[in-house]
Amino acid sequence: MTKLALAADLGGTNIRMAVVDDRGEVIGDDVKLPVPAAVEPPELVVQIGEMAEKCHAKLRSRSIDWKPEVVAFTAPAPVAKDFDGVLTKLPNLPTLVGMDLKGEIEKLFGLPVFIENDATAAAIGENWIGAGRGVRNMICATLGTGIGGGIMVNGEPIRGKDGIGGEIGHICVEPNGHPCGCGSRGCVEQYASGTAIVRLASERGMNVETAKDVYQACQAGDPGAREVFLEMGRYLGMMLAGLINTLNPEMLVICGGVTEGWDAFADAIANEIRFRAYAVGAERARLVKGELGDRAGMIGAARSAFLRLN
Repeated sequence: MTKLALAADLGGTNIRMAVVDDRGEVIGDDVKLPVPAAVEPPELVVQIGEMAEKCHAKLRSRSIDWKPEVVAFTAPAPVAKDFDGVLTKLPNLPTLVGMDLKGEIEKLFGLPVFIENDATAAAIGENWIGAGRGVRNMICATLGTGIGGGIMVNGEPIRGKDGIGGEIGHICVEPNGHPCGCGSRGCVEQYASGTAIVRLASERGMNVETAKDVYQACQAGDPGAREVFLEMGRYLGMMLAGLINTLNPEMLVICGGVTEGWDAFADAIANEIRFRAYAVGAERARLVKGELGDRAGMIGAARSAFLRLN
């Protein structure tokens, strides 16, 4: 019998929710809403409940039974395998630090709740039914408001004892570089995320509000916009080359909203990898764009929950 999970992907800018079955199929349409600025835990809980009801209504309209067995959530925070549900270290959602996300959701739905780091969930999803299916060793970089990372070794996600395994967005690429929300400086997140692209473009005198604006300018032939993407690609390649030399993966999967501009920066990543990584490792690691789009995190969270539910 098909099992269903109510799955949600909480990011620094948006939250997305849908019902996902145990084959990775999203049942019906997903619901997406912006995360309110400086959101507080009670406000987020209300939003989660309202989104779940919208998912329920969408399924009712299609005469689909609403019987999820588990709730699967992602969070842009450290999540160890034995995670107790209390959020810590959220550079992009600092007002939620200390929230018992697991406990609050369990009270809301009365179902088992499993939480996964958002980028680890994306890696699990892409490894399950996306670009990395059948690949045992891969690195997944998620490019959005910040940069997250999920690392699969021998088919299992690396989480680390404290849940910070895979935090590749906070690898330093400029020792005295731009301050980062994590408390350090010069993290690759500050040079290759969607937020960073806007800052780099603004520093070049461009009047832009989103990474998409910069990409559109690049497509229109703006040399400054093109240089922004070449720069962010070089920084990503620098970081990934170090991981290739460390982990010798079979595949590098790049996903997240920023991949809409894939053609503007993919070659720069590949060139930097060839320049910096061991040749055999650079040749081994295929650089690909994720296949699951914005649903990767939800699908991966559902997969993680189903495995732990059994």
